[in-house]
Amino acid sequence: MAFVYQAGVFTSYAINLGLADKLFQDQLIASQSGTAASYTQQARVLVSDTIGLPDNTNANYDATLVLTQDLRSTEDNLPATLRLFYEPTLRSTDTYFQGVVGASFRNYFDSKTTATTIDYTVTSPASSATGFSSFRDLYRRVYSSELIYKLYNYNSSGVLASTAGTFGFAGSLLELRKYFSTGTGGTITLSLTRTSDGGSDSVSLYFGPYSGTGASYSNIVTDPGSGTLYSSIDSVSVTGLSSGAGRTFEVWIR
Repeated sequence: MAFVYQAGVFTSYAINLGLADKLFQDQLIASQSGTAASYTQQARVLVSDTIGLPDNTNANYDATLVLTQDLRSTEDNLPATLRLFYEPTLRSTDTYFQGVVGASFRNYFDSKTTATTIDYTVTSPASSATGFSSFRDLYRRVYSSELIYKLYNYNSSGVLASTAGTFGFAGSLLELRKYFSTGTGGTITLSLTRTSDGGSDSVSLYFGPYSGTGASYSNIVTDPGSGTLYSSIDSVSVTGLSSGAGRTFEVWIR
């Protein structure tokens, strides 16, 4: 059997943890029958409705009011209790990875080698898609940042297609990954939405002519070293570069 730091095992680990966390998060939906939140709300309403009954004594009124307030406090505290239930587990996972591979699990699985590739954005089977989606959301809640995964693919037909990773995506530093021959030099220009204020930036990246399938990674920044976070790519313009695969690229979180 493989070890936890190996992609195959960690894939199952992330899916299972995501599915487990989703069960907790679903319990917070008060409008959904059968959840912890809905049952707690029903209990509070049941108690509070007895306050106005005839022949209620002062002592019973006061005690019922206190019980109602306590139940309401329980309702209010459910999100704080359940939203970060698995935070200690994620931090323990990071401790394991730091000790074994010298990096956080987020940075280790950057999908730049076969051994460090995990596709957090799969859409099938449904259980894997749900598990990964929930795991991405869990990571986002705990660390206020994103795992490393592909957001967009620009294909040989000139179509920019988003992945499942854009669902719930809050914004991050971005990276353009190019894998195929450019044939001729050219420029890829991206129009992006800033996370901070919803404004727009235009970023142009030049690629010289080269042949082969070696990968290149370019930070999507207006200025070198910029820490601007982006929440979406709104349009793409490509000038030069060979038609077809020479113009293809992917946009990833970095």
